[in-house]
Amino acid sequence: MARPQNPNLNFNSLFVNTNKLKRILESYIESEMHFKGIKTFKSSYLPVFLFLFQEGNTTVQIASAMGISKQAASKMLKEMMSEGLVKTQINKSDRRSTIVLLSAKGKRMAIETRKTIHRLTENYKSLMGKNKYEQLVESMEALLGLHE
Repeated sequence: MARPQNPNLNFNSLFVNTNKLKRILESYIESEMHFKGIKTFKSSYLPVFLFLFQEGNTTVQIASAMGISKQAASKMLKEMMSEGLVKTQINKSDRRSTIVLLSAKGKRMAIETRKTIHRLTENYKSLMGKNKYEQLVESMEALLGLHE
């Protein structure tokens, strides 16, 4: 991918601020979930709860959606399985693979996670204004699109 030609863009600042915001958001959500009494929640589970909410997917699909290796996804999913948050079933369309689904406990945790994210999103919209918030999200999606 060609690097943008605008010398005024501060790529270090973008990287540092994006990374810092990611850690802050993960920490906030994890703290909120623990405050709600959901002590087994880990911020690393967040993408799984958002991605697997209604339907199941294979480990490869989950890894791809999260941008991590299949091995890393498998390790995390095994941990989540030991916590009773996910379960597996044979893939009906390809019996050689398995589908990962949220368990009842995992669905409850996913619902609470989504409520926390929704509340945080509404707070941001209130502080920034809805239009600025939506522009920020669109800009982030455009940047991600450049790398996909």
